[in-house]
Amino acid sequence: MTGLGQHKLEYETVGPFVTHVHVHHKDGSNKFAARPVRKGVRWIRPMMLNKEDQAKYVVCTKQINYWVAVCFMIGASLFAAPGFLPDSLAAYFNATFFCGSIFFTSAGYLQFVESINKDITNPDLFRTEHCHWIRAAWRPKNLGYLSCAVQFVGTVLFNVNCSSVFFPLTILQQNVITWGSGMLGSICFLVSCLFAWMEIFRDPAVHPVTSVEWWIVWVNIAGSVAFQIASAICFYLPKTGAVYAPEESSFYLTLGAVCFFIGAFLLRVEDIADSRKFIGGEY
Repeated sequence: MTGLGQHKLEYETVGPFVTHVHVHHKDGSNKFAARPVRKGVRWIRPMMLNKEDQAKYVVCTKQINYWVAVCFMIGASLFAAPGFLPDSLAAYFNATFFCGSIFFTSAGYLQFVESINKDITNPDLFRTEHCHWIRAAWRPKNLGYLSCAVQFVGTVLFNVNCSSVFFPLTILQQNVITWGSGMLGSICFLVSCLFAWMEIFRDPAVHPVTSVEWWIVWVNIAGSVAFQIASAICFYLPKTGAVYAPEESSFYLTLGAVCFFIGAFLLRVEDIADSRKFIGGEY
């Protein structure tokens, strides 16, 4: 238990990772779970901000949530689009994928910043009287932070994957740079999903099938698995330089992108529900 002025903080963990925090204060105690704090405004009451700073904090939080979801939806749409377009437009597919990767990386970085500043393992959130957003930090005990950090690395690797096709490369270079970065990016997405699942699996408020959070995590797991399959089978054949299984790879890439779009859309659903609960005074 950590002492913090008028508050005492007691943590629940999974191994070295914090999943819940109990805030004990003079009026009783409150329990906060990692994901709802990271994605919502449930931290604002214990921070004891004045009304003006509360408003600024909520607006800033909701703006980040909004753009994370929108950028992921745009990026996913661009990755999925070639799967629904005729082969006559194939000359534009690589540029479409590259644009999609930029939106993925933008969303990934915003979500990374959000995880730093909405971190239940950081007692400084209770000390401050103002909301100061920071853009980089190390939060190794926060599963949401680790999930976002690994995902962000994965999105950068997909930037490399999608941009490398515009350069003249040998077959070996294509397999190392293009195929290799796609494989590593997909692995990062899978690891990110593992951390995201660990963040919620012990939360009693998250119910299988009926909770939006549950669907967000599992739809993204499905998308990451599809991306991994797509990456694994699109290596370049040493003799011809042709992609090993282009049609199957395109199918799984499209499937994964559709899953990511659904997951991003559900982020908006989750955020709107959080806003209504806050406005209604539920927390």
